[in-house]
Amino acid sequence: MRALPNNTTPEEAYALFTLNQLTSDNISLLANAWLLQGLFTDSLNDLCWETTPIMSTVGPIFEQAMHELNTNKPDRLGAAKTIIKETLSRIVKLEITPEEGASFIYWNIHHEIDDEYPDKDYLGDNLGLEQIFCWLREIWDCKDGSRLSYHTDIPRHEADKKFKEYLYEECEKWLNTH
Repeated sequence: MRALPNNTTPEEAYALFTLNQLTSDNISLLANAWLLQGLFTDSLNDLCWETTPIMSTVGPIFEQAMHELNTNKPDRLGAAKTIIKETLSRIVKLEITPEEGASFIYWNIHHEIDDEYPDKDYLGDNLGLEQIFCWLREIWDCKDGSRLSYHTDIPRHEADKKFKEYLYEECEKWLNTH
């Protein structure tokens, strides 16, 4: 689980919650952050006072807070798209590295929904992420010494740099087309 940014919106948090990617501690921390930012509901206030949050307690209060904030619960596919968009936006804004963001999407979002929305021909094509995952795998292969599919004619450190550039470019393309 990655650390949640301070600017996590209720919509993004609800999407993470829907995909089982929001911990009970995260819920309490978000409630506190939102209250400090001037966002107030009675349920957010209740969440802020949870000293040992457990999901069976804070989950329903969180859902009530989202209702009070007029934030609709997304379906799982909608939640995945919301998280992908937010994560890729943070990559493009250089708030996180392309590898960190794409890895989060791969392990925590794609794998969370691929049983319900399976890939057709290529890894990640269920969400339009096949090119992002292609370059992510090449980066991983550079690091672990596996066989590369591209740029086999240049040193690994140079290939790694190129793959990271391609990954960044694919993040921009995804945002421009989705």
